[in-house]
Amino acid sequence: MGKRNNPPSSPPGQYTHHWKMDENKTRNTILDTLCLIIAGEIISILASKHFSWAVTIITLTEVLLFGILAFLARKNPYPSVLSALFLFIIISIISAALKPTYLGGSIIIKIFILIYLVRSIADARELQAYKRERLKK
Repeated sequence: MGKRNNPPSSPPGQYTHHWKMDENKTRNTILDTLCLIIAGEIISILASKHFSWAVTIITLTEVLLFGILAFLARKNPYPSVLSALFLFIIISIISAALKPTYLGGSIIIKIFILIYLVRSIADARELQAYKRERLKK
């Protein structure tokens, strides 16, 4: 995602901004995060000696909410990514409060998800601006 100047359709010497946006990028980011959350939950279950239904139910709720956000990301990418980031942080805190030993098994995946979502904010904001601009025309 990003800007491309002087697309093949523009005359030579004319400087125009042409936004080539991949509308599925934000949705795919959220779906990738969803898969990493599931992988993190599996690692946490395998690393822990005691199973926690509460954390598993919270994780299943998180997966469901991320699926809904991925569906909504097609129309509203920026709010979807911000909501996914906020949801991920809140649910990680709740899971850690309920079962602190679960956090140790998947801390690297949680850090990776956090970085992944934060880095996708700029692309989502760009795509949202592009969509607004396109709607005005």
